[in-house]
Amino acid sequence: MRTDENPRQWPRIADWGVPFLVAGSQIPLTWLFTDGSGDPLGTGRWTAVAIAVVLGAGTLAWRRVAPVPTLAAAIALTAIGLVASGDANTAIGGPADGVALYSLAVLRGPRPAVLGCAAAWAVASLAYLPTAAGPGDALSGALLDAALYLGITAFGQLRRQRAARRRELSDRLADVDREARAAADAERERLAREVHDVAGHHLSAVVVHTGAAVRLGDPALVREALALAAETGREVLGSLSALADLAGPRADGGGLRELLPGLCHGLARMGVPVSLTLEGRARRLPAEVTAVAYRIVQESLTNATRHAFGAEVRVTVRYVPGEVLVSVENERPGGGTARARGDQQGGGRGVRGMRGRAAELGGALTAGPTAPGGWAVEARLPTTAGSRIGWGWPEVLDAVTVALCAASPLLAFVPPEPLVEGPSAAETALAAAVLVLGAVPLWWRRRRPRAALAAVVSAHAAFAAACALRSPDALNALGLASPALLVAVYSVACYHPDGRRTWPAALAAPLPWGIGLGLALAADRTAATGAEIPVAFTFGLVIAVVCAAPATFAVWAWGLAVAARSRRWGDAIIDTVTTRTGTAVHTERIRVAAGLNGTVLDRTARLVTTAETGLTSADDDAAAALREVAGQARAALTEMRGLLDAMERDMERDGEGAVTGGRTP
Repeated sequence: MRTDENPRQWPRIADWGVPFLVAGSQIPLTWLFTDGSGDPLGTGRWTAVAIAVVLGAGTLAWRRVAPVPTLAAAIALTAIGLVASGDANTAIGGPADGVALYSLAVLRGPRPAVLGCAAAWAVASLAYLPTAAGPGDALSGALLDAALYLGITAFGQLRRQRAARRRELSDRLADVDREARAAADAERERLAREVHDVAGHHLSAVVVHTGAAVRLGDPALVREALALAAETGREVLGSLSALADLAGPRADGGGLRELLPGLCHGLARMGVPVSLTLEGRARRLPAEVTAVAYRIVQESLTNATRHAFGAEVRVTVRYVPGEVLVSVENERPGGGTARARGDQQGGGRGVRGMRGRAAELGGALTAGPTAPGGWAVEARLPTTAGSRIGWGWPEVLDAVTVALCAASPLLAFVPPEPLVEGPSAAETALAAAVLVLGAVPLWWRRRRPRAALAAVVSAHAAFAAACALRSPDALNALGLASPALLVAVYSVACYHPDGRRTWPAALAAPLPWGIGLGLALAADRTAATGAEIPVAFTFGLVIAVVCAAPATFAVWAWGLAVAARSRRWGDAIIDTVTTRTGTAVHTERIRVAAGLNGTVLDRTARLVTTAETGLTSADDDAAAALREVAGQARAALTEMRGLLDAMERDMERDGEGAVTGGRTP
């Protein structure tokens, strides 16, 4: 169904399919429930019912054009049909007003949808009163209607939200070139800032100190300037090498297990001791999670190289259910206090950027000093949709699901004709409580689907065992509780990250039935005695599982298909955007890295080598080395400024191109 507000002014031919289907099913089913069962309605009532059903179904042709009037007409005509029939056992209530309510929920926002749900429930409850068997029947009917209408509204609103998400992703895909250009500009600006902050100040300091020492000619000052130049040059060399190494593997080219070793080994070749540990069973992560995890490790290693060069760094990635945990910890750096260096990292833009990236995914990042005096960065990144604070339509739907699954087995104990007879009031209350509590774990079916399934199966298995040994007739209530098991199986297939390997859930769900039937046969002395008891129990267990398995596997396959369909389209767009954006960013890094490797890094490496050689030479040679160091520092500084100027010109040119492109018709 389309979800735009005013798709057209007149129904299409296809819009008449649903009215024909609704009316074509309501009239035969109503006849089956009344005349076919020996309780005919009569000519007058049949005429009124047929007119109400046909008109109510016919209004559904306008459900896309005018959903509010359509719902009002469907509610009124359904109520007229119910009252005219004078019989609660019909198929009049529900189909027409349910379809109209769903259409309203899809095409309109939450407020109209909730008001429509309340109106449909109120009219349906009032129309049911004349045919109710008593107050208890009227109350149970009202509660059931409330759950059904609320569930329909929740489904419609969720459909509307998914459609809005698809439009958002489509717009993002259409604007992917602009987004890639903006990402490249942002990365170029960040790299320029990093180059300036890392090399500009340090090389300027080397130029000033070496120039002063050359002018004064004091041998002590010469050696002091050489030592400072060597130390500063090594720091610049390490930082710029780490920056140039950013042009290594891209985060969109594979999983963390393939990407991180190259990043860590690149620093190890520079003399930074880096160890990498991956724990847990590696699995395919969403593209945005992989990218953020890679950037966090990358930024943390850059900070460790800059502020604690030479200190040991440990990178740990742990795969846990629903999350991936990333930790980067370095030992206490040599020289200086750990607190000062920690403050320098914690207050920088890098940590704030990492924390922001983690927060965008619904995760969290902490950074701070460790007890031994080092520094640690820890991030928790959810691999599934994070839980929201407060209630939304998914929570409403979950609440309705829990309520229906909890209420359905209670129908077995409702008079005047309960399916379970014989147990005392205390036993009935205990059995009902077990079945109701067995549905409560479904509230967590999206976040912990396997745990929810295990809890539901355990509760139903305990109930089945107790019934089989004490009152086999009570197993009828277990049949009415089966929806809870089917919902749990569906949730495991749909919401567990590794859906294809969850097929054992379809075999676990029938176990309560197998345990109940097996124990019932084992306890029946006419069916088995002595050594035959284990055989009877096994036979009952296997028969129940085999008979129920087709239904549970069908539900499991349904959940798997829904999960694949909902993830495939969105993941494809996100992967496309991430890939193109990552390509633009990576290209910019390669260009900057090429500039650093060909100019600034080469000059800085010569500066360090010359300074270290001068420190071990005689005074005259040391002075000559200092003059050469000063020249290398000035040359590196000049080339760095040339690189920054070129990057600035590129940003200005890209900005002009973006403006021109935005004005093109």
